[in-house]
Amino acid sequence: MAAGAAQTLATERLQPLGLSPRAWGVLSTLTESGPLPQIELAIATATDRTAMVYLLDELEERALVERVRNPEDRRSFLIHLTQAGAELQRQAAAALAKQTDALLKPLDAAERRQLVDLLARVADHWEGLTTGGSDPPAARPAQALKALDHLAVAAEPARARPPRRRRPPRAR
Repeated sequence: MAAGAAQTLATERLQPLGLSPRAWGVLSTLTESGPLPQIELAIATATDRTAMVYLLDELEERALVERVRNPEDRRSFLIHLTQAGAELQRQAAAALAKQTDALLKPLDAAERRQLVDLLARVADHWEGLTTGGSDPPAARPAQALKALDHLAVAAEPARARPPRRRRPPRAR
């Protein structure tokens, strides 16, 4: 039920900007990571390769991303976020932050922090299952950490907060 509500609210916030949740995922991933080969972008966003081609065609047509021949592998393309894509991503992030506050309004600060902690544990467990448990959980992208921190503290009264613990990046 909560996931459905979150999806509905996200779609309501993204639709006026002409974005789908998947398109938002592509723009956000490129914002966080910088240019990526198309296949890595598909993997990072859990998008089927064929669907990624169509999605990138649409985003490229709107001048939000551009495909650039990969200098390290001429058979592939690097997907770059354009200035217009970066601006639209910022607008969408602001709209989604408002949506998060609306969705979590019934939770106080302690409940929000507990929710963040529980979701992080579930994500770590899922990552362990999907990687065979061989690798330690990956570092959370900075944007995700910022969003989770906002989620957890949005209901707190204004006061100094201790810094969040961050995991060191996983060696590749």
